[in-house]
Amino acid sequence: MKLLKTDFLKNASVLFSGSLVAQLIGFGSLFIIGRLYSPNDVGELEIILKISAVFVAIAGLRYEMAIVVEDDYNDAQELTRLSLFLNGSISIFLLLLIVILKSQLSQWLNLNNSNFLFFIPAISWLAGSTEAIIQWRNREKKYKTISTNRIATSGAATAYKISHPFLKLFTSNGLILGHTIGLGIGLIHIIYKIPFRIIRFSKINIARVAKRYRSFPFYSAPGAILNIISTSLPVFLITLYDGQDATGHFAFAYKLSYLPLSMLAMALGQVYFERLSRNKNNNSESSELSYELLKIMLAIVAVPCIILFLWGEELATFLLGNKWSVAGKYIEATILFYTAMFITNPFFNVFDVYKKLKIELIFNLLFMALTGAAMILAYRFHGSTLVALQWFSVVGVLLRIGILQYFFKLVGTQKITFLLLILSILGVGYYFIQFNG
Repeated sequence: MKLLKTDFLKNASVLFSGSLVAQLIGFGSLFIIGRLYSPNDVGELEIILKISAVFVAIAGLRYEMAIVVEDDYNDAQELTRLSLFLNGSISIFLLLLIVILKSQLSQWLNLNNSNFLFFIPAISWLAGSTEAIIQWRNREKKYKTISTNRIATSGAATAYKISHPFLKLFTSNGLILGHTIGLGIGLIHIIYKIPFRIIRFSKINIARVAKRYRSFPFYSAPGAILNIISTSLPVFLITLYDGQDATGHFAFAYKLSYLPLSMLAMALGQVYFERLSRNKNNNSESSELSYELLKIMLAIVAVPCIILFLWGEELATFLLGNKWSVAGKYIEATILFYTAMFITNPFFNVFDVYKKLKIELIFNLLFMALTGAAMILAYRFHGSTLVALQWFSVVGVLLRIGILQYFFKLVGTQKITFLLLILSILGVGYYFIQFNG
């Protein structure tokens, strides 16, 4: 077990090193971007990204998640090919749909430029294809390649976003264009020297693996869509009730609070996914590994959570200027939820490893319904985005910690998460009194 933990932390540290550099690039650029772009520009980017994320989640019909789980090397190749083919097909369909419904969609989303919608299929294809190849690299334990890919993607995107206002080559939103360029560089990098031919495939073999893992598109894909929609729901509701400026403030609040931690959560989750897949039949090792990961996550997030909860508005104003003070208030309102999301996200791989896809679907449906209802009711009775985010956070924290309890029950232990659940309930009570007292 000591070797297991040492190897796990070593692999996670390789991924984290690249993620850390990528995050430092992206996070550091926020202070420049915040002064170069308006909240409306940031709001437009956030709307495009959230819509794209829904299609990225289903572009490969979640067959990419089976690449790591599959034991046979050749079948894992077929799953990679299948994921890439489905991703391309769905992206083309999405492009045609936007061509037909561009005006209606633009009006519904309050976009100033309807041509921004054409970035959605491009981002979906680039991000979905990259994710499928990353799962292959993860299976092969090519953590240095994945780590470097994070840096290349973030660096290219950031460089263009900062230079766009000075280049004046395009009239498009520089944030959206820069993000797309970064994804393009990332795909080229991750697919370079892949050890098999993507276009050489057998229809019979692809049909066979597609049938074997048919539960992924039937249960995991809808679950992934609901997960993306539920976590993105604040963006859509804020845009609907309060406009793109408020959406921009919320997006920057997210970037300043959760974004620095998201890549770390992704790095730890990828290594955990691969390791748990190999040890899923050994409850002792699975339980110990999960327990160690939870302790690491809690140790990392505790101090940032306290600081942002108490002084989020002051930090945002100091770093970005007075025009972003509202973003600081949103940080204080949502940081408890983002802390819970950081802690629980790596453990969502348990659903795929143990094939509890129906449970994942039910949880995501419940999460979307309850958090969405909380925000809508808050707008109805208080007419305030700040209150809506507070209610969203309270419901979200309790649901996230509750599902963590289920994860640990699957791997064989639950004492630590039961204690965490009790503490989170007490914390949410204090949080509610703090903001509404």
